[in-house]
Amino acid sequence: MSPLREYRSMTSRFEEELEIEALRRYYVIFEGANTERKYFQGINNNRKELGINSQIELVILHKEGDISGFSHPIKLLELIEDKKKLLKHDEKFDKGIDRFVIVFDRDSYKSAEHYVDFIEKSSVDNILVVTSPCFELWLILHYEDAIEKYVVPNKDKLFKNEKISRAHSFTSDLFSEISGSNPKSGSFFNKLKDGVDLAIMQEKSIEQDILNLATEIGSNVGVFAYANLIVSQKQALC
Repeated sequence: MSPLREYRSMTSRFEEELEIEALRRYYVIFEGANTERKYFQGINNNRKELGINSQIELVILHKEGDISGFSHPIKLLELIEDKKKLLKHDEKFDKGIDRFVIVFDRDSYKSAEHYVDFIEKSSVDNILVVTSPCFELWLILHYEDAIEKYVVPNKDKLFKNEKISRAHSFTSDLFSEISGSNPKSGSFFNKLKDGVDLAIMQEKSIEQDILNLATEIGSNVGVFAYANLIVSQKQALC
């Protein structure tokens, strides 16, 4: 099996900073091959502007070779467990600072029961970042009055998130219409970076508990970002 390739934020530290010991290291793996990864790379590349603590290291894991098509959360969990074993074997695992993050869509599961089973199994030693129905819901929250304009009027269609073309589900098509961007190709983060704080705030108006996402529209991307990345800068200054 091909190993996961690492994209590390340590390679892009601020020029005026000295190399310092990581406060926390997040290894992040994604269900999608493009949208989620490009978004988090955008976060990584704009870390100073977004107020991310310089001691927080994001290690974005790329799926390549014979694992490039692995997307189901169960497969992602297997890859994360293999990564942990490899880090321990190479004596690069630090239990005190290393955390493992799985980013996936609730609609990967058609059964609420199977979804809940996976959450209960995989959340013991990992951080789960989930959007219901899919990641584009989180992207929509970067726009003003997104809940009133886009989420509430389309609640049922969003939850079902049916395919409407070869390229789009209902939610991804809605985001493309709002943003004028295709989240699966090209660079779209620059259009969204000024709305990250807004998205975090607006997410509080929808479901954030990942167990409840089995039957509700919602997201905990903002919970993860604020608690683990952005707020860390404020804590460090206290």
